[in-house]
Amino acid sequence: MARSFRNTITYLLLLLFVFSLAGGCVYYNTFFNARQAFNNAEKARKESKYGRAQIRAGDYKKAIEKSLKVVENHPNSKWYDDAVYILAVSYYYTKQYRKSERRCREILANFPDSKYALDVRLYLAKAKLEQKEIDVAMDLFGELFHSDVERSFKTEAAMALGTFHFDNKRYAEAQQYFLAIRDSLGSEPQKKVAQNYIADGYFQVFQFKDALGAYLQILGMNPDNNERYHALYQAALCSYRMQQINTGLDYLQTLIKDEAYFDSLGVLKLKLAEGYEYKDDLDQAEAIYQEVATEEKNRRVAAEAYYILGLIYQFDHDDLKKAKEYYDKVVGLDRSSENGQDALQRSSDIGKLERFARTLEIDSTTTQDAIDAAAYTQYQLAELHWFKLNKPDTAILEMQYLVDSFPTAYDTPKGMISLSQMIREHHKDTAKADSILRAVLEEYPQSDFVSQALELLGLLGTAADTGYAGAYIKRAEDFLVDEENIDSAHAYYTYVIDHFPDSEYYLQARFALIWLTETYESPGDSSVIFAYSEFVDSFPGSFWAAEARERISYRPPPQAPPKEAADSTAEEEEAEDPFASEGEVIGEEDTAAYIDPLEALYTAPDGEIAIDLPSHVKPIEVRYEFEYPTEAYAAEWEGNLNFHIKLDFTGEVIDYVLKTYSGIDEIDRRAEEAVASTTFNVSQLRPEEQGVWFLYKFRVTLPGHLK
Repeated sequence: MARSFRNTITYLLLLLFVFSLAGGCVYYNTFFNARQAFNNAEKARKESKYGRAQIRAGDYKKAIEKSLKVVENHPNSKWYDDAVYILAVSYYYTKQYRKSERRCREILANFPDSKYALDVRLYLAKAKLEQKEIDVAMDLFGELFHSDVERSFKTEAAMALGTFHFDNKRYAEAQQYFLAIRDSLGSEPQKKVAQNYIADGYFQVFQFKDALGAYLQILGMNPDNNERYHALYQAALCSYRMQQINTGLDYLQTLIKDEAYFDSLGVLKLKLAEGYEYKDDLDQAEAIYQEVATEEKNRRVAAEAYYILGLIYQFDHDDLKKAKEYYDKVVGLDRSSENGQDALQRSSDIGKLERFARTLEIDSTTTQDAIDAAAYTQYQLAELHWFKLNKPDTAILEMQYLVDSFPTAYDTPKGMISLSQMIREHHKDTAKADSILRAVLEEYPQSDFVSQALELLGLLGTAADTGYAGAYIKRAEDFLVDEENIDSAHAYYTYVIDHFPDSEYYLQARFALIWLTETYESPGDSSVIFAYSEFVDSFPGSFWAAEARERISYRPPPQAPPKEAADSTAEEEEAEDPFASEGEVIGEEDTAAYIDPLEALYTAPDGEIAIDLPSHVKPIEVRYEFEYPTEAYAAEWEGNLNFHIKLDFTGEVIDYVLKTYSGIDEIDRRAEEAVASTTFNVSQLRPEEQGVWFLYKFRVTLPGHLK
């Protein structure tokens, strides 16, 4: 019996010992697997080229998984700090910076004498930097850099400090750290990286002589192909900037002759051709551009060559037809790029020359409308040469032709004002410019453009500021708003209608008279509705017709009837709505007390929901450019006007509705004119986006001299 008991006890002790060994083996195997995965990841990272680290995220994640088991299940293990260190580093390289910071602080707090303490201080600084806690990170890096620690730690700190200052364009502050790496701290790869930063820093602050020397120094540091390419290419740019063109060409030729850079041949030849342009050897430059354009496989590089050829033929050869051909090739190859969009615009501008060509021969049978249309086309042609084609002398000649050939046209005074400013800017002839402006006041005293001439002459608000429709409209508004003198306002609006039938203010005055009747006379019958309806029918498509249409459809929000009127008769109910007797049905829309402003903004004219105009659908042509009206200068209004627009397959606006207003009639009117004349790039519209209503934000900005 005793022997049996002893055997049982011995068996149990042996079993416990075996289990303890097995548990220890499992625990050790877990840490071993964590260490193995971590070492594999670190080996790959450290063996990759400096500055181009290979991050094996899978191994780091496996190391995290295994290390967490050690940390959570065996907190008293001798490998605990090893596991925490693995977590700190692995979290950093898997971009879990807050977790990395927490594990770094755990080691520093609980294991201050750990062999990982310096590494952890470095990773803590890096984690703080990634979390955008810049000041804390810089302090931590600074402590390491100025501490008596191993060179590898000081190098990492110096590189972090240097790159931070460099990225923030503080090149002088950055250089001291890169010099420390290059001259003493860094390994050979680190020294090359630092030297490249030093050279790029000089280049960024236009110290091209120092930059050239720094780039050439890289060539003596056993550079790889990428480093050698960057050094020689930048050396060529420095030489160009220093007007040492032949030296720059030699550096580029060195790269071109090296088979290692065959894939970059197109880019190198583009820069080579640029050098010949600097030497005024346009024939050689053009030949190289032609070679790149026709032989280069990279569409973007070929497009750039065609783009430069277009510029050469437009500005150097003055051959707009050939320039347009090259611009069209750019659009075909690389439409979406910045150069592609500019080429599209330039091609469109040159194409306008044919559309704006002089076709009208004026004789006794020519109508005034035809003369006005021809004059406006001529005005557009002159502005095209001035603003788009950079041909100021031609622009002045074309504007002078407008003034001389169409003296009765509506836009002729506007052309004279533009001509004066062209002469003022291009010829620097202030006296002649002012004489043309005074001629506007003498020859066209009733023109809508008189206010612009007065402003440029500094005569707005003086005794000369009278006699044109805009002045009478302003007086009417002053009487109406400032003095509440309705009769005087009515008289001035009537004067504009009677004396300025061709003015752009004519419709405003007619609308204002109806509005005055509605607002201050309240006839109580349908006469106002009929007046607005007749106005809409007479002037369809105009801004003021749209305003009148809104006045017709306007209903005040319904008022809750007083309780004592609950038993009102049908006769009283009819009296509350004078329009009900005329057969107009009041539907749900009319009785809604509140419409969400955002919903109203997006509700299209057909009742569907408009969609935002995609960001890639940009204007490529605006036939009537928006000009900030002088009469709005005092208000200094700028902001977005929201339009609903519908586009056809060519990108032209076929319908539009202004949804929000500036509160300044002339700004709204000119914005409508600009939007209606805009053509958009619809090449990337999806099929389901064809023929729908878009919400388009038209930006109105103040002229530069008012800001």
